[in-house]
Amino acid sequence: MTAAPYTIRDSRGDDMAGDMAWVVRAQADYYAAANGWRGAMEPLLVETTGNFARDYVPGRSNCWIAERGGERVGAIFCVDAGDNIAKLRLLHVDCAARGLGLGQDLVRRCVDFARVAGYREIMLWTHSVLIPARRIYAAAGFVITETAVHDTFGKPEPGETWRLAL
Repeated sequence: MTAAPYTIRDSRGDDMAGDMAWVVRAQADYYAAANGWRGAMEPLLVETTGNFARDYVPGRSNCWIAERGGERVGAIFCVDAGDNIAKLRLLHVDCAARGLGLGQDLVRRCVDFARVAGYREIMLWTHSVLIPARRIYAAAGFVITETAVHDTFGKPEPGETWRLAL
């Protein structure tokens, strides 16, 4: 068996602030370049990572950071959404690390964590234009349960809520 071309670690150590800052910057830059999303995107990222750092509960929430060659190249969060539902947040794979299976690995870790934590369901919110991520979610067993168009990021976008019973 060949070793994966990346490593994945929990973000709970001395550099949680650095990890959270990287997630915000990497995603804000990516979505601005790829989709022209501005407006509320960066504040949403800051709020989400800040809430994770403030509300972290061992065994009920987690963040995984993927690294390749000593550089951060991916991340995913699992947080408590209430009512015994977990929420997958902020899946990101750097363009330089795509095609390695990293996105699937991160989603699998998040779903497995939610299952072990005893959540009854895991949900996520994404957009129809994010086709690679949508493929990963569908392959993991998530299904679309709601759709709605919003203009939160500066232009109308179809948003989607996906769910997976655990």
